[in-house]
Amino acid sequence: MTKKIIHLDKEIFERVKQKKKNFEVRLGNKDINEGDKLIIIQRDEKGTPTKNYIVRKAGHIELTKEMGHWSEEDKNKFGFKIIQLED
Repeated sequence: MTKKIIHLDKEIFERVKQKKKNFEVRLGNKDINEGDKLIIIQRDEKGTPTKNYIVRKAGHIELTKEMGHWSEEDKNKFGFKIIQLED
């Protein structure tokens, strides 16, 4: 398990903190793997990190780049919808 730092704007940070948002969308260029400990730091309106942070563990990760189910045309036309699954 590796520690990784990510930053979130205040509104999104609060939803994650309150467990109303249980997913995160990132570019696939970050070295975040399942089981990593994520230190999530809140940013203020200017993008400056604050002292507020929470810790979560990275769960299942899928790279959309590796999903071959859709044509390039459809991916470009529609994009992707990220769905949070709840009970």
